[in-house]
Amino acid sequence: MNRFVVWSIALLLAPTCGSAQRARSFVDRAFAAPGQPLLSADAPDISLLIASREPTIEKTDRPDFVRLTLGDIPLRLDMRYEQRNGIDLYRLRHSQNTELRGEQIRFTWTFPATYNESMTFDTGALQGQPLYLPNGKVPDNQFTNWGSLFYNRTANLAVGVAMDGAEFSRHARRGHSRFTGSSTLQLMAITGNPAMEMTLFAYRPKDATFWWAEWYQLRAGVDPNIPSNFFPILSPGELSWKSGDPQNVAVIPHPRDNGRKMELVLIDEIRRQITQRVPFEYQLPVTRIHVPAVNLRSGLYRLIVLSQGEQVDPAALDLNRKLTNIIVCPARPTAQVLYVAPTDMWLAYSTNGGHDYHGWRTGYDGSVGYSPTVMSSRQHRLNNFFYSLYERYSDIHHWRYLDDLAARDKFTIEYATQHDVALGRVKLEDYALVLIGNHSEFTTVESYRAFQRYLGNGGGVLIHGGDSFAVRVDYIPNLSAPRYIWQRGHFWTHLSDQPSSFASPTLLPADAPPDAPIRDPKPGSAIDYLNVFHTTVGYWIPGSKAVIADPRHPILKGLNIQPGTEVPGPWGGEVDFAYEPAAWNIIVRSDRAAPEDREFGVDAYDPTPLHRIGIAVHKNERLGMICGENFPNILAAPEATLYREIYRRTLRYLLDNAKPANRAAVEIRLDQPVTIDTLRYDLPAFIDESKPLWHLTAAPYAHYIVEGSTDGVTWFLLADRTHGPWRGTKTDTFPAVEVRQIRFRGTFSNGEPFTVRNVAAFAAAAR
Repeated sequence: MNRFVVWSIALLLAPTCGSAQRARSFVDRAFAAPGQPLLSADAPDISLLIASREPTIEKTDRPDFVRLTLGDIPLRLDMRYEQRNGIDLYRLRHSQNTELRGEQIRFTWTFPATYNESMTFDTGALQGQPLYLPNGKVPDNQFTNWGSLFYNRTANLAVGVAMDGAEFSRHARRGHSRFTGSSTLQLMAITGNPAMEMTLFAYRPKDATFWWAEWYQLRAGVDPNIPSNFFPILSPGELSWKSGDPQNVAVIPHPRDNGRKMELVLIDEIRRQITQRVPFEYQLPVTRIHVPAVNLRSGLYRLIVLSQGEQVDPAALDLNRKLTNIIVCPARPTAQVLYVAPTDMWLAYSTNGGHDYHGWRTGYDGSVGYSPTVMSSRQHRLNNFFYSLYERYSDIHHWRYLDDLAARDKFTIEYATQHDVALGRVKLEDYALVLIGNHSEFTTVESYRAFQRYLGNGGGVLIHGGDSFAVRVDYIPNLSAPRYIWQRGHFWTHLSDQPSSFASPTLLPADAPPDAPIRDPKPGSAIDYLNVFHTTVGYWIPGSKAVIADPRHPILKGLNIQPGTEVPGPWGGEVDFAYEPAAWNIIVRSDRAAPEDREFGVDAYDPTPLHRIGIAVHKNERLGMICGENFPNILAAPEATLYREIYRRTLRYLLDNAKPANRAAVEIRLDQPVTIDTLRYDLPAFIDESKPLWHLTAAPYAHYIVEGSTDGVTWFLLADRTHGPWRGTKTDTFPAVEVRQIRFRGTFSNGEPFTVRNVAAFAAAAR
């Protein structure tokens, strides 16, 4: 009897990068025939054990049928080969007269390195993840099991194994060997149910982007996990379009709809207007629709598919209809304000891959979500984002409020995605003010650096919601052609909900008052003070009102309000939490202070009571925050007139304080006075980004003040940066003042001598 390599030996002997000859599996021995992709050299190795035994293959007089036996164990299984719609199927079932015994099935794939894409169902959502990450680790495996599909992009070969009518293990066992370059997946199940059927399948996809589509189309109508609203699936080639650049939208239809005449409808979601209707006909497996994308103003668009000629009200939003979103960015910058949509967060939380994205909560660091294909809608969410613009905190109210505000306040606004910023397709420096949308939790390093550079050079940013730029992510295989999004770790540390071995930072002594300045935080295990916006995350204190904190600030001038005046609205959700409240001018805050309280009722490690911030602007940076994820619903609330006015004034305050980007620097001379209003200079970067895990390493920072003088004897304050983690290029603006000398006085947290380089002063504009 020929014996095949069991899974543990297969791991040791697996070919490196698919170069060695693959082992003959039980399928090879059963149906050795030319042209079957599962039997080709590109296929993975397969191992099957039943009751810890290798089954014996008994041939029959039919080339498409064999029987599997197990010696003295009275269990017989029939295996049949067939091909349907170009997919090879190998079906394993109980023989008609077998004893229905409960025996363990152990099925093992051994994949060469060329297999590194997967797709599976989990709780009604499509999810994909690579088999291994660039650092050689295996992603969280909770959602890879029977029914998963795997893809060899080099050979264009998709394989999988499904199990129906049997109890199978909840968790599969996965591993990856950096020595052999191979990955293993071991699946377990129990025989005994007369309806049990194991189906091995393989095919060469017609579409390499949606390589999994043909399998789900074949299963439509027989797999209860594929519901009635699974198809169609909509997927724009890019989430960001430029007006005038032709685009493609992919639609995956139900097999029964092949040849049906349809229309793709583009709706300007902010102004609720139909902008284009593009006729097309469904073709299997994937229909590619060419969209002219002409005369589209920058903004948010909804894409839906309709039967040809069907009428639609663009103002009526039906979330049970399949839809997806795209953002049209400007072909060239012409506006004063740029809105950056938090698309890294949309992708991370989309139901294609977001279920266990938060691997850091359970101690894993290999969480991966599937990003570029199906976005999500109700029930089985397969076409709009999980953190939806329309649901959860109704971000669409914010977009429409900004559109109305721009028209009333006579400024212009354009829109882009985080991916645009990361790729340099949109440059922040072209705008006087940048807004970043609600709960922008995730950022690539490229986007992080762009905002860091922009703020350091005097650019203005207004962040919204909570958790902004908290987590670093990478796109796999690369930024320009993403298929997966990979969480790499935090730019800061939560103050709670951490493993017991984790020492949270100590910001203040336990008996400190809520308004005490944070001057000497103890980092503990914290990877803190790296967030470019100087924030961490907290929750709005349940039941706490929002009140005016400082009515003397210019933003509130003329409103005739007092400290403690309530700012009505449905406050709630996560809030951006200032590292050092003393570094901010706090306009609106919670009326109560409390220790941080994370979700699931986990108490904070930091017992310091701190007020939550509602609206604030930074004292040094042109940086503001509109906090609380529910702020779009406050903007939409009829009673929130005070809130809307404070929001308007905050935006105008940051916008109106913008300085021309092309001003020439003034050489500082000691023999004549100069009237200046801006200083730019370089501190040490303190972060070695050549190290892959630089974002997981606490970095030194500077605390200092900048002073000016006309006589070298009397000095006056130009900038106070004694609060905050200061590094790299910085820009200080202040009221125009005459100086003849400038000095810096400060310290570095690592004890090195304080230094500053490349000081440039900018002359104040003549009045």
